[in-house]
Amino acid sequence: MEIGERIKIKRKEMGLTQEDLATKLNVTFQAVSKWENNTSTPEITSMNNLAKALNTTLDYLINGIEPEGSSEETERPYWGNIMGTVTKDIHGDVGNIRGDVKADIYGNVHGDIVGTVRNIFGNVEGKIIGEVQGNIDGYVKGKLIGTVYGIIKLGVHDKILGSAIGDGINADESKKKKKKKDEE
Repeated sequence: MEIGERIKIKRKEMGLTQEDLATKLNVTFQAVSKWENNTSTPEITSMNNLAKALNTTLDYLINGIEPEGSSEETERPYWGNIMGTVTKDIHGDVGNIRGDVKADIYGNVHGDIVGTVRNIFGNVEGKIIGEVQGNIDGYVKGKLIGTVYGIIKLGVHDKILGSAIGDGINADESKKKKKKKDEE
């Protein structure tokens, strides 16, 4: 993950628009957009203020390393099960999803997905029966019975009975890890 992606994730976790963040930093919203699209990077002199505005550390922005003693699980809110349609981003962890999320989830899914989701910026602990229209930044622990149109960055830990269309799925690597674990 690049700096721009981490900026976008933290900005959305805080519920800020690009314009809100730009105002805090005394830059244009176009500058923030360029950072998030990785077409430019923030000046080194403004990185400390950027980290403060996003309530994170320089180490996280630059290297993706969360500060010691912080736990994403305890810092993110948990929204429980979702039944029905959601049209706005979810900034936290969720349980089971039974319906459509026409936006992004900025956390982990601790259950199954039965329906459609745009992007998941975390892991899926259960199975997917349905469709992810974009990427999953983490792994899918259960079965994939449906379609992921983007990338599953850390692979599928169970069977794929559907299709993963995006480049970069790490299913073979996940199978090697599972086989190695089974052999131990």
